Amino acid sequence: MNVASEMGGAFMSGSKCDADGNLYIRKYAMDRPLLGPVVKIDPEGKRKALFDPAAFSQLALDRADAFSPASDGGMDQIAQSGVLKPHIYVLHFSFDGSPSSATRLDADFEVYTFAAFADGNFLLSGVQRDAQDKNDRGRNFTAVFSADGRELAQLSFEKPQGPAKADGGGHRNDVQKVAPKAAEKPAPTIDLSDAEVGSDGNLYVMRASSPALVYVIASSGKIMQTLKIAGPSRGAVASAFHVSGNRLAISFWNEETQSQTVVVADAQTGRNIASYADPTGLALACYSANEGVFTFLNLGEGNELEVIRAEPQ
Repeated sequence: MNVASEMGGAFMSGSKCDADGNLYIRKYAMDRPLLGPVVKIDPEGKRKALFDPAAFSQLALDRADAFSPASDGGMDQIAQSGVLKPHIYVLHFSFDGSPSSATRLDADFEVYTFAAFADGNFLLSGVQRDAQDKNDRGRNFTAVFSADGRELAQLSFEKPQGPAKADGGGHRNDVQKVAPKAAEKPAPTIDLSDAEVGSDGNLYVMRASSPALVYVIASSGKIMQTLKIAGPSRGAVASAFHVSGNRLAISFWNEETQSQTVVVADAQTGRNIASYADPTGLALACYSANEGVFTFLNLGEGNELEVIRAEPQ
């Protein structure tokens, strides 16, 4: 499906979808690459809302990154103002895209991964470093914050066994992916690369490693379970994932063979259910366990956004 309303603009990695099948896609804006808007597109390909962090003009934001669809049809997004001593905010947009509220968090670190729990708490993961020390490579930092911005709990994880990238990135053929400038700095392998809320209210949070590790985290900060999902081949690293019902869909990219495979696993046990070779290498944007359908994104001719729904064979 060609989405004419989104013609002429590249998009960034980290697309999401909600229970109604709406797609949330972060656009790349040439004039403000770190503050691009997020568009909400319904299953028929029509734009339903535009969530633009620039609408929070009073905050003088420098960048806005990861986001989570909200239960009210709106969206939550992590954003930052300032560089040396940044102010970290959670922006909440209403269902129609209008700015609703901005909560400043009691946090001082570079945030790469963000998601909102069903009860309103937030999970943040990134790197904490001394901005005055240019040689400080930093340390991993992951914590749960309350809806009013207070830190509730810090989390710690074992060191990853396989390679991973600071932005949780994998190969994206014909898709323009732009990482935040902070991700280009030397940094330790981050704890977590992507997160989505499950039907049980917990967050399912992936580490981009081989095998993939998915942590089930409660809003209190307690790690309820750790799932280990084996890759389809040696050297295949998890690059994207989505949770739907009692299933996980994880995209693995093998740099050596330049190939992508999508693995479907049980969200309770991590057991591999099926794996599918994906010769396109496109961005996995959504997965519906009930329909058994994967959604991919691509930039077509004239930079027209293409939404591709695929059934496994």
